[in-house]
Amino acid sequence: MTTVALVGKPNVGKSTIFNRLVGRRRNIVDDTPGVTRDVITAEVRTDEGSFRLMDTCGIFDLPKNQIEEKMRNLTLSVLEEADVVVFVVDGRNGITPQDEDIALLVKKAGVPIILVANKTETRSKFENEVLPEVYKLGLGDPIPVSAEHNLGLNELLDAIKQKIKEAGLSLEEQFEKSEETMKICIVGRPNVGKSSLFNAMMGMERALVTDIPGTTRDMVEEKLQIDGKEYIFVDTAGLRRPSRVEMKTVESYSNLRTIGAIEASDVVIILLDATQGITHQDQRIAGLVKRRYRASVVVFNKWDAVETKDERAYISLFERELYFLDYSPLIFASATKRIGLKDIFDALDTAYESYTRRYPTNRVNQAMRRFLEITPMPSKGRKKLKLYYITQVDIKPPTFIVFCNDRKLIKKSFERRLEKAIRHYLDPFPGSPLLFKFKERGE
Repeated sequence: MTTVALVGKPNVGKSTIFNRLVGRRRNIVDDTPGVTRDVITAEVRTDEGSFRLMDTCGIFDLPKNQIEEKMRNLTLSVLEEADVVVFVVDGRNGITPQDEDIALLVKKAGVPIILVANKTETRSKFENEVLPEVYKLGLGDPIPVSAEHNLGLNELLDAIKQKIKEAGLSLEEQFEKSEETMKICIVGRPNVGKSSLFNAMMGMERALVTDIPGTTRDMVEEKLQIDGKEYIFVDTAGLRRPSRVEMKTVESYSNLRTIGAIEASDVVIILLDATQGITHQDQRIAGLVKRRYRASVVVFNKWDAVETKDERAYISLFERELYFLDYSPLIFASATKRIGLKDIFDALDTAYESYTRRYPTNRVNQAMRRFLEITPMPSKGRKKLKLYYITQVDIKPPTFIVFCNDRKLIKKSFERRLEKAIRHYLDPFPGSPLLFKFKERGE
């Protein structure tokens, strides 16, 4: 497949352009230079075929540390395998000596180059102040875009397709449809055993495991097939409290990448240390998964090290401290002793099935009618809430639209009661969150 690489100095908006072209959020976007530390790839599908797009980390002119040096070398290696290069510059703040150095690098690569000026939403300023500087790079006319405002991306996509054709390359005409693969990431505090569990589930030594908290700094991804089912597992860095993480450090980047892994996953394994119970940071991580509406499985790891193995006490602890995830399967396991692994896989399958389950409108409305029979409707003054009907409109997560007379009358407590009723009368949806959207008639 033809490979197109996005390159440029840090913080010119490469990741935002990448996300726009791919059509979904695949990587972290932040104003902090150097947030993207890895090469992220995705397939861009067009009406004429598809190509592979690579988002690279920014090229630092004078790397200040080992991370920046690694990022620079990684991007340079991508230039060697790219078929087309999209060189992105800042159309708002102008050209710097760093841009000029990168221009020389991409010219040396000897592949077709498309010059893009991002952040050009103020077109007059760009044309009058920045454009003359851009021409000095000697790469011809730039394509002005504003990825943040979704401007000029169609023109960029057309230019990429045209450049591929001019180079005698081809767009993939056939999209291979493979069986859907469940993507799972393992999250938790530092040193709760994420890498040990990852290795145990893979049956191989894939991630670095030590007793030092925070050993894993980059995400590790591996594909696994069991009984005809395909899984993609991602081991993530331990999430520490933001107040304890200094910006522009390895840990800050790891935190961002872990959050991105959660957003890119179908099911999240929330790993807890059974020898330490449930901490405030565990609650925060679980809340992060809940707010991202990802399916979840909660695992108490290091169960072999617990002296009094009273599962009922731990279940009570879970129901009290992580009550907002009470729909999640709870597993007791030991990664080092390979205890409970089959239970985890079974729970993952259950959670994913719930996450992708869909019901016809008549079944959902039957459940809501049962709810209305026993539930008083909230009111304000003389106005009383009325629910007309409900329908499921999406999966991942199961998403329901409820048509009513006045959305302002609906409070979070009422929404929780409706969710509880749907789980009771329709389906418990084990492992999956439910998303409700309320609309008034005519909207």
